[in-house]
Amino acid sequence: MNNENNIRVCPVEKAGMLDNSVRRLLQNPKKILEPYIYNGMTILDLGCGPGFFSIEIAKLLTDSGKVIAADLQEEMLDKIR
Repeated sequence: MNNENNIRVCPVEKAGMLDNSVRRLLQNPKKILEPYIYNGMTILDLGCGPGFFSIEIAKLLTDSGKVIAADLQEEMLDKIR
């Protein structure tokens, strides 16, 4: 079996589907994350994609802290920047 056929990665061209207003309505990142995020934390968002959660984490770390956004595709990280 070819392992390349088993790898499932969202193409960068479809990144807009991962960060849109409908998803924000159904999965509000602030509502989901706010109880768990405190200033001074360092948080790793592994498989961050276009930053749906990473950006909200950064906003919640208002005074101090760090978000480490990691993804397999450099183009996804470009979208966060």
